[in-house]
Amino acid sequence: MGFPRVVRALILSLLFSTHTALSADDTTNATAPEASDETAAPAPVTEPEKKTDEGAVPEAVTFPLPAAEPIAAEPVPVVPPKPPRIALLLPLKSATFGRAAEAVKDGFIAASRLAGPDIALPIEIYDSEENTENLLSIYNRILGDNTKIVVGPMTRSEVSLIARSGMVTTPTLALNVPDADAPLPKLFYSLSLSQEGEARQLANIAFGAGLRRAAIVANQAALSKRMQSAFAAEWLKLGGTTTLEYVYNPNPKSLAEFRTALKARQVDVVFIATDAAVARKIRPHIKASIPTYATSQVLRSKTDMALNQDLKGLKFVDMPWLIKPDHTAVMVYPQPKKSLSADLQRFYALGIDAFRLAQMLVRTELPPTEPIDGVTGRITLTGGHLFARDLLQATFDQTGAVKPQEP
Repeated sequence: MGFPRVVRALILSLLFSTHTALSADDTTNATAPEASDETAAPAPVTEPEKKTDEGAVPEAVTFPLPAAEPIAAEPVPVVPPKPPRIALLLPLKSATFGRAAEAVKDGFIAASRLAGPDIALPIEIYDSEENTENLLSIYNRILGDNTKIVVGPMTRSEVSLIARSGMVTTPTLALNVPDADAPLPKLFYSLSLSQEGEARQLANIAFGAGLRRAAIVANQAALSKRMQSAFAAEWLKLGGTTTLEYVYNPNPKSLAEFRTALKARQVDVVFIATDAAVARKIRPHIKASIPTYATSQVLRSKTDMALNQDLKGLKFVDMPWLIKPDHTAVMVYPQPKKSLSADLQRFYALGIDAFRLAQMLVRTELPPTEPIDGVTGRITLTGGHLFARDLLQATFDQTGAVKPQEP
């Protein structure tokens, strides 16, 4: 059954008026597109935006994030600089040079303790590791440790590497001589137990004694050849002549030929450029009337008279530390705490004099220009870089005892 006609008309009238009101009040409707020749597609239906009570579209509301609390920075630890120091660079763990390096260290520290903390700077000890590949890295680290002077290294190859490195910006007192062709930087110095220096001193002693015709005895050892070469060069420079050069051979026939040659060549002085073991074999074949000289290599023991008897009459040079215990410089310093061979005693004494020179270089920033009475000899700077040692003269007497020559 349908609605009465009047009611249906009323409903349609209400729907029409509501649609008209909505169209008129909607401010967000877009303008209708212009008609075209093509049939327009029906517009998409969009939901009307919600209105506020005043009829305006509400703006988007944003809520600010809470401010982040500042993160406190971790404090950077302040590393205080190291105090000024002396660096001692030695091959302490070397199978070949470790014992000698230990003796140098002991002598250096003994001299430092005698000087006292008010005079001596702290000593930092570094191991050179006997490795030339790492040496420059170690040396560079030492220079950055507020080091006032570097004492070392000790082997000839290490010393030559430092001398050529171009890194010497701090006074460096090497404990060996560099190779002859190594350049010597301004702040580089050398104090050593060089046997070549002793050979040159002996050439001057012999020439000063009026001797002119020399025989030189050597063997195949590298050190022996270096001593031979140093003596011969200095002897020639002084004006002497070398009438015989003999390479030691233990064969009796060879030794007999040596004795014959000494008579035939009119030799008036013999230089034995060998160690003690070979010198003891050679000395009995040289007439006692011919002055015979050798370096400190021939003194292996001061107390073993039987060992030294074959060397009777032999003249040699050595440091005050070993042959003149009542020397003014020697008496000041303590002896090693443990018993050492003559060779290691020399390295202990080297440590003492190295400390003394290091203190002078730190205090004045210049090398001493006047000679120093050291325990290793009278020390003089030569050529601006090398500290030469003038040693004491001594002789083995008939019993094998060592008799220092009085100046």
